[in-house]
This record gives sequence, structure tokens and C-alpha cells, in this order.
Amino acid sequence: MNKRRLTRAYILIGAALLPAALFARDINLDDIYLRKDSPTARRLPVQKLDAYQSVRAHLVDRGVIFAGWLVGPELFYIQEAPGLSTNIISTYNADKQRRTEITRIPGVITAVRPSSDGGFIAIKRLIQRDEIVPGGETVIYSFRTGKTLAFATPTGFLDFDIPEGAASIVYEASEGMVEYHPDTGRRRLVMEKRKYASYVVRGGATVALLSPGRGHTLLISGGGGNYSARIFGGPASFAVSGIGSAAETYWLDAHTLAFRGGAPGSYSVQLYDIRKRSSATLLPSSLNTAITYSRHSSTLSFLSDQLICLYDLHSARTLMTGLEGEEVSLSPNGGRFISILNGRLFIVNILGIGRNELLLRRSWSKILATYRELERERSHWENEYSLDYIRRKIRLYSSLIDG
Repeated sequence: MNKRRLTRAYILIGAALLPAALFARDINLDDIYLRKDSPTARRLPVQKLDAYQSVRAHLVDRGVIFAGWLVGPELFYIQEAPGLSTNIISTYNADKQRRTEITRIPGVITAVRPSSDGGFIAIKRLIQRDEIVPGGETVIYSFRTGKTLAFATPTGFLDFDIPEGAASIVYEASEGMVEYHPDTGRRRLVMEKRKYASYVVRGGATVALLSPGRGHTLLISGGGGNYSARIFGGPASFAVSGIGSAAETYWLDAHTLAFRGGAPGSYSVQLYDIRKRSSATLLPSSLNTAITYSRHSSTLSFLSDQLICLYDLHSARTLMTGLEGEEVSLSPNGGRFISILNGRLFIVNILGIGRNELLLRRSWSKILATYRELERERSHWENEYSLDYIRRKIRLYSSLIDG
């Protein structure tokens, strides 16, 4: 087994132990529940791509595994170079439709997040060096200086956070939670380990999320569905129950959290008010949620059984886009978003969804007809959960059409 395949094998093991860590890499639910040799199921990828064409979405590139919006019209994306055991990092100007390759890094990337000011990206990777077992690293690439910094970590999965309003990264070190500023090299302790050591879940990663204004810190420790979460910053710390993923937890404002709750097969999206110490359910059930938060536009994105939903924090309204995808990120002005479907990176104008609703409805009807056909064809099912999945998709697309 070559190094690349061995590293991927450990990713699968890690996914079993830490399912919340792999929050991107273009998960396709159809591939899990429908047979790949099904001629009927093979129509779905084309039909879902047609939905993007119906809203006049712009195709940026193919073979994309991660992407995110930076500042202004600039976004970044990452591709795996076939057969080269390396990853290509590029930027793209959405207004000029111009791509620039920035750098290449080896390893298998498991998570990526941009800084709040768009000055750098922080990457988690598994990399094969001299050891048999791939090692975990955090890699920071600065767009300002063009420099790359890499340091070893206990895990190759997400174990840091990017705070709002600072060009920094927060992660756990031996002395506790530290904040590091890549551009200046400044490093400071934000929470001593003795303050939270008794709440740490043995064998899991511990992540500190600083609230806007830094009045509170949410500490999440654990993995594999076993998490301990606690708020620090008031007269006394208190537990927050129900958090099922550190990677899908965000501060929306100084008093509100969004996180993934529930369990496999029925995840939920929860809004938690730390003043009331209570949750409100934004989405009751989904096979995957892939929550992201775009700070500049105050928009929370999540998936309802793969369908992209956008929740506006100011209006408290949710837009069902009618498009499937992953790795959603909003432009700073909130007018566009990017998403990945089947390795293709798209830019979608949100106003274009409403303007082209008639064409989009035709795409929904074709997709719905395909799922109804699959409902009747048991030989096209992949496993015992396939029928439930197909019926979920039928309900989803029926609700879109019924509007």
C-alpha cells in the first residue's frame, strides 16, 4: 500500500472515531444510499447540476474539495492534484473571473478555515512522513506574505477556531488555550489549562470558541459524538448540552450560538441563547447539516438532507435555495454564495434563484420524478436505509414544488 492510500485508510478510521471532524470534502448522500451502477440513479448528478444552470450559476472549477470566501470578490479553493499526492491552493476573483494558483502543499486535507479578515487560511492535514501512522498538522498560509507555517498536532482533524475580528487562530497548547497571530508572530495565553482541565474528555480534541466582543468562551472537548461543552466568562461557568460537533458550532453574536444537535440519521440545527440557557430548533431533522457561518453577511448556512438553506440572522428567515451542495460560503455583501457539488465549485447569485424560479421548478420536477422511480426499483437501493432516504428526498422536493 503506498503512502497516499495508507493515509486515506487512516482518514476512514478517523472518520469512524471522529465523524464530526470531516465536515467537508463534498459528501454525496446519493452515493451512500443508491447503487452506483444504477442507470436511474446516474441521472441525478446531471439533473442537480442542471438546477445550478437554471439559476445561471457560474462554474469556477472542477475537482474542488474545499473553498471559502475571503474579502470583496476574492475567494479561495483547494483541489487534489490527481496522482501527485499534493493539493493546489488557488484564489479566484469572482468579478473578473480570474484564477491565480497560490501554492501547493502535500498531505490529505481534512478541514480548512479562512481568517475573519481574509488574510490567511488555516488547514488541518494528515501527512505521511517517516512514521507508519500519518501525523496531524496545522498549516497556516498567509496571503499577505506568501509564507507557509506548519506545526505538528495530536490530531489531523479540526482542533482550532478562528475568532471574529482578529487575524488570529486559537488552539490548545501545553499551557492552555493560546491565540496566535500569524502575520506578527505574537502569541498569548487566553485560558489557562487549570481552569478547564476537569471538563476535558479523555482522548478527544479540545477547542475554544471566543464570542464576538470576547465576553464569553465556549469550550468544547471530545469526539465521536461524545462532547463536553461549557461556557466561561460569567460569574460561574455552565454546561451547554446537545452539542454534537465542534466543527459545526459558531457564535452568531455575543449571546447566541448555532450548533449541530441530534444523532446520526437525524441531525438538527439548534440556536442557543446563553442568557436564557435554552435552545430553539431551526431544523429538526437532516441526514447531514454541514453548518457554516458567514460573519460579514450574518448568514448561517446549513443543509436539509443535502439541500442548501440560508438563515438570515437579522430577519430570522430561512431561504430554501433549491440547490444541493456543500462547503457554502457567503460573499461579504451577502449577495452571492459559493458551493461545491460533485467536485464542481459554483458561484450563485441569490437574486438569480427567485428570478429563475420557473426554470428551477422544472429541475425539481425532474429530480422528484427520478426519486419516485427509484422508490419503486428495489434493485437500485444500496442498503436497508435506502428506502427511508429516497422518501426523505421525495418529501423534500415535493415541498419545494408545492411551495
